[in-house]
Amino acid sequence: MRPAIALVLSLCCFGVLLIAGRQVAAASAPTPVTLSSGLSGTRTTIPVTFNGRASSCILDTGSSAIIVSPMLARDVGLAGERGTFEVAPDGRSYADRESAISRFAVAGHALHDVHALISSHLTGYSALCGYDFFMRFPTLIDREHSAVTLFPAPAKIARMHCLPVNLAPRVPLARVEINGAWRSQIVLDSGMAGGGALWDGTRAYQAGFTSGFSCGGSAYIRLAAGTPASSIPMCTEPQRPDGYNGIIETNLPDVHAMAVDYPHRRICFDVAGYSPAWARFNNLRPR
Repeated sequence: MRPAIALVLSLCCFGVLLIAGRQVAAASAPTPVTLSSGLSGTRTTIPVTFNGRASSCILDTGSSAIIVSPMLARDVGLAGERGTFEVAPDGRSYADRESAISRFAVAGHALHDVHALISSHLTGYSALCGYDFFMRFPTLIDREHSAVTLFPAPAKIARMHCLPVNLAPRVPLARVEINGAWRSQIVLDSGMAGGGALWDGTRAYQAGFTSGFSCGGSAYIRLAAGTPASSIPMCTEPQRPDGYNGIIETNLPDVHAMAVDYPHRRICFDVAGYSPAWARFNNLRPR
């Protein structure tokens, strides 16, 4: 066989294999599924089942695991094993018990033997869907339309403003603007309501704050360049919790939607007034 003909045949075969590979990848990619969401205060909830029992779960990026209350754990037959301590982003420690959910289901997807914590700081039949949930289910929280989409299409996220996050502590740490200063190691917490908290070590950058545990102040938060800043209530903490410089809630008035994309180490926002073109211009300005 002539070399030229062999080369053409090789390229054709490679093209066929490449197209087939893309088709297999597309077929194996999870299909987006949208479900109606509820609210617990300003926090988004979704319907789930624990061992066949229907419940609701707060979508909580500030939680390092799927966490259930002792009452719900008893009702669904979760056995508490060895004890552990949960260090929450607010710096407080809670006594938890390790457990495993035999069958966790949401929107037609089922997981088996899922790690969970039974936490003493939850009451009633409450549950938090945290790190282990988001690692398995990239999630788009559409607060404007009271809807949540699991495995959202990449094209939808591409139109949003995305922040890279550090997930080493199993909660998302990002760099955000607080009172005009860009601060790193800030927890983005979708399960928090009522503002945020800052470590005293960041106080030099926050006008009007006092040392020690103190609440009643406010701070201006900006998640994207070129957008209006949101004013939220803020407390200060005397101790630095597990490497965090602070924690802020993400359920801000100007955030229409939020995508939690842990597999790609990012959280994305649809922010009122955000213009990608303006943001690029703003980032090029001398500082």
